[in-house]
Amino acid sequence: MVVKKQKRAAKKKRVPILPSVRLYRRIASAFLILTMVMLGVVLYLATVQAVITVETQEEGLEREFIARVMGEPQGSEDIPARIFSELIERSKTFEVNGDGAKVPAKARGVVTIINESNVSQPLIATTRVLSESGVLFRLVEGVTVPANGEVEAEVEADEEGEQGEIVASRFTIPGLNESKQKVIYATSSLPMVGGSITRKILTVEDLDLAHEDLLKEIEAEMDVKWRSEISGQLAGATIMKETVEKRSDTEPGAEVGVFSITTIARITGIYYDGARLRQIAELKLREHVPSGQVLSSVDFDNMIVSYNRHDAENATAHFDVTVAGVAMLKTTSEILDKSNLIGLTAPEAEAFLEASDSIKNVDIWLKPFWVKRIPKLQDHITINILQAD
Repeated sequence: MVVKKQKRAAKKKRVPILPSVRLYRRIASAFLILTMVMLGVVLYLATVQAVITVETQEEGLEREFIARVMGEPQGSEDIPARIFSELIERSKTFEVNGDGAKVPAKARGVVTIINESNVSQPLIATTRVLSESGVLFRLVEGVTVPANGEVEAEVEADEEGEQGEIVASRFTIPGLNESKQKVIYATSSLPMVGGSITRKILTVEDLDLAHEDLLKEIEAEMDVKWRSEISGQLAGATIMKETVEKRSDTEPGAEVGVFSITTIARITGIYYDGARLRQIAELKLREHVPSGQVLSSVDFDNMIVSYNRHDAENATAHFDVTVAGVAMLKTTSEILDKSNLIGLTAPEAEAFLEASDSIKNVDIWLKPFWVKRIPKLQDHITINILQAD
């Protein structure tokens, strides 16, 4: 009996206890739900993004400083240069400016007096010469016309006025007898001119303008000369003109058409490395860029470089420099730190950013469409910077 009971007990131990079908279903459902939740979290983390476009507000900058140029630079901000100086004397003739007053005058011209006789013919000054149109001229100087020959002579109208401006013509000489008039006569190949003249009064302004023009010519001449002696790198140039003496051969108030002036001037040319000056100007401007901004451009075209002083003996000069530029917000600015934006709604983030004077406008795009706040993961936040027009 004992053996049979043991066999029965052994058979009972070998039978496995199977879980119910309902338990399996519960476990499967829980696993599916957990998987879907995890998938949703992964999809959320993978797709949620915030794209923030910031339009910056440009800020104008300006810096003034003194630049030193010298033949042998000593400091890091010294600019290589060459300095020339010469004392120049020049003279030139100028026309009087202005329209002046037009008044009658005696027309003049040149005639060829022809002698077809076998005897030379002397003609004194003021001998009359009559044109075919009846306008009377007189010889300016006496001449002798050789036998069977010809001579040129200047004639002047007997009366003032534009009626003396006749075209080329044939002339008779009324002072000769009729037989001689046939063989001794005159012709012209050009018209008579000068029946009126313009009288101009020389003024102090005429003298000053002529002096300035002459100084400019001297400056241009010396500039060409000095540039031939320097390196092509010394493109920056300032030329100064100091008048030592100026004089004219005609006093103001004189009625003349032309006049001459003489100018003695000291011309000083300072030639410097313009590229190096621009580099220093940009460095000076960068020093004044506000915190959180970056220098975006420098207006070299309108940079002002004006002479201050120079020492010719030591080949040194100083210039006053004014340079302007534009600064804009940089990407590493504290205001654009992504940690400041995490968890904010789009309106809250826009208000926060637009509170900065350096930001003109903000546009925020959140995706997917149902996302309402800036994501907590900074690598899902993209910030684009646009420069305002």
